[in-house]
Amino acid sequence: MELKPIQKVGHVVLKVRDLEKARQFYVGVLGMTCAKFDPDRGMFLRFNDYHHDIAIFKTGPDADLPKQNQVGLVHVALVVDSLDTVKAWYERCKAHGVPLVPTTDHAVSNSMYFKDPEGNVLEIYCDVPDYDWRTKGMGFIARPLDLEAVPAAR
Repeated sequence: MELKPIQKVGHVVLKVRDLEKARQFYVGVLGMTCAKFDPDRGMFLRFNDYHHDIAIFKTGPDADLPKQNQVGLVHVALVVDSLDTVKAWYERCKAHGVPLVPTTDHAVSNSMYFKDPEGNVLEIYCDVPDYDWRTKGMGFIARPLDLEAVPAAR
């Protein structure tokens, strides 16, 4: 039998100490739908009409928070349609007091980074339509992106 290639990443599972704070953040700030919630175990969250995009599992109250220099997940990246939408999410996160990490122009994409209540880093990004990564490559480009200077969408 021929081995077929993997199609895509199906979902991400994060661990948190405070399940209710996580629910308030992922549902209240990011606008996800809570498909299933078990206060003793965790929850399954979705953006659209899929069983789940992110699952959150509960750990003990003494579990270590994410650290800058450790093995494991760096961030979860969420795709939007345009720089205007990245800017709108940047403004929403600022308005909710979400801890922001410097925004970045990666040439192939424009990104904003932020942390959930437990310190897990998330990214909201849009592709740059006129950057051809097939011919120009991707590399590790990380230039500052000033979202404050991006005009508000109309």
